Parts: sequence; C-alpha cells; structure tokens
Amino acid sequence: MFVDSIAQSIVDDVVTRLGVRVNIMDEHGVIIASSDRSRVGTVHEGAVRVLRTGAPLSLTRDAARTLGGTQAGVNLPLLVDGRITGVVGVRGEPDEVGEIARAVARLAELMMMRETFAGEVGWRHQVRRQTVGDLLAGRLTEAGWRQGQQLGGCRVEAPFALFAVRGGGLDPGPGGEPREPYRLLETDEHTTLIVPDGTGTVWIVSGGDPAALRHRLSRLCARDPAAGVLDAGRSEDFPTLLERAERARLALRRPLTGEVRLADLELVVLLGRLDEDVRSAAADRILGPLSAELRRTLRVYFELNRGVAESADRLRVHRNTLTYRLGRITELTGRDPRIFRDAVALQAALYLDDPA
Repeated sequence: MFVDSIAQSIVDDVVTRLGVRVNIMDEHGVIIASSDRSRVGTVHEGAVRVLRTGAPLSLTRDAARTLGGTQAGVNLPLLVDGRITGVVGVRGEPDEVGEIARAVARLAELMMMRETFAGEVGWRHQVRRQTVGDLLAGRLTEAGWRQGQQLGGCRVEAPFALFAVRGGGLDPGPGGEPREPYRLLETDEHTTLIVPDGTGTVWIVSGGDPAALRHRLSRLCARDPAAGVLDAGRSEDFPTLLERAERARLALRRPLTGEVRLADLELVVLLGRLDEDVRSAAADRILGPLSAELRRTLRVYFELNRGVAESADRLRVHRNTLTYRLGRITELTGRDPRIFRDAVALQAALYLDDPA
C-alpha cells in the first residue's frame, strides 16, 4: 500500500511543476492524496471502476456527470510487480492530460516500489524489473524509461542493443542474487539492464557497442546446447527500442534454441499479431490431421532448409522413411512441403501451431 505522505509529496510536486490537478487513490478507491485536500478520505467512483476492471478509465466532462465523486480526467491503475495497488487520476479532458497522467502514474509506481523494497538489497533490481516489464508490455514512455533508470541506479543510453535469453543459467530464480547475471556476463550493471520476466526468459538492454556482450552470449550458448539467444538488433532511439521489444516478445511465442536474429523471424512476428482464435483455426485448417510425428518431421525439415539427408540424420530415420513421410504429409494436407509455395503455407501453420 502507498504511504500517504509519499503520495501527497508526489501530488504536490506534480501540481508545482505542471499545474494540473491530481488524485491518488488506495486499493479501495479512497483518495489518500489530492491537489484538493478537502477530497482526501472520500471515495472516488472512477477509481473503484478501475480497480474492479483493471482497465484505465478516461472520462470527458459529460461522461463524468454520471459517476459520483468523479470529474473529467484520466484514471490509471498503479501496478507494482503486476498487482494493482491503487489508482492515479489527473483532472482534465482526456486528450489534453493523457500523457501527463501516464507520466504521473509511472512516477507513482516507481516511488511505491521504492517504499515497498526500501532496506532490501534487491529493491533497485525490482525497479529495473518493473521498467523492463513495462517496456515489453508497450506501456513505457520515454519519460518513464528515464525515471526507471534514475531510481534503478543505471544509465542505459542509445544506441540500444536488446537480447532475450532462455537457459544458460542467467535466471537467478526466486530469491536468487540479482547481480549474478551481471557477473556471469562480465557486464557493468550501471550501463546494462538484465531482468528475468518470470517465464524463464531473461531480457537484456545494453547501451553502446554490444560486440563484447554478444560474444559472451555466444559462449553461453556454446556451453549449454539447450540455451537460446534472440538478438533483437540495434535501436538508435527509444521509440525504435519500444517497437523492437514488441516484436521480440511476439517472436518468443515459439521455442528458442541457439542464436537467432529477430530479423530472421519476421514471419513469426507477423503471425504473432493475429488473434488467438484466428491462429488456432488457420493451423487446424492447414495442418489437418497430421500426427505429432509428422509435425515434428516438418519442423525439422524446414529448420534444415528442406535438406533430405540432414533431416533424416536429425530424425534418425532412413532417407526413404523421410521421403515416405513427406509424401504422407502431401496426401493428408493437399500441400507438398517440397514445393516452395506449399512449404510457405505449411511452415506458417507450424508457427501458428506452436504453443504461446
């Protein structure tokens, strides 16, 4: 929960700097800090709705008249470690104060996190985790990026390099030492962000020349055959980093093994933007009744650029067996994986069929 004095100090600072009216509400929708002190202790109906739905609420002057204790403005949930802990509201027409509201919410979240983890060794890394999480979710602004770095004790400047790593021992796990990944990669934690996302993926954002870091990640893959590294490339500015982060997140809907460039996964990214129902229906329609064995055969065949000898070796079957399976796939789907046009459709369907 937010400490009331901290909440009020944020409100006072915003009012002084920006001249807008701000409310901060607790997890029950009660105003605990406000530019209008007379409202403290009252229930904000807009905040109650945000807490109930988990979604932002923007109200024009006309719409606000239908809710008690509410005025025109933008109300945003305050998230700490993925949990809604309160609401921030900025008064005004949504198209005029939307950006300000997002900046205030971001500052409030970071200050809440600082209060929550004060006195703990890993609190700065919690701020870093929140910052990268917001980056991946697409809700981080450039101002929020700067605030996160300031409170997280680092300074990562453009050009940026973005990597995602699975395996290789980089994820310290719950209660693990957050500095350990920096030690393993011989990386300065003041110029690099290394953050696990809780799904087994570790995200790395580095400033400057990534050549040395890329080399160490290659060595990590060489030591652990099950490890995977996604190189999302170079971003000259923050908007490009935000866009690459979204594409990288979509690309990681499929398994990651070895060293892979984001530029080589454009089809995966494109398909990843489709609605889940559309994805499932297309995969079922194209792959039809193929068994798990035939689907694996196709995956290996495409991974090895449709090389028959190499695919047979990887699958540990005779070349004639592989040829038979490819023929069987053609019979069942009406598409021949040895023909380029059909291979494209089948490979796209396999991407759609991969678990998210």
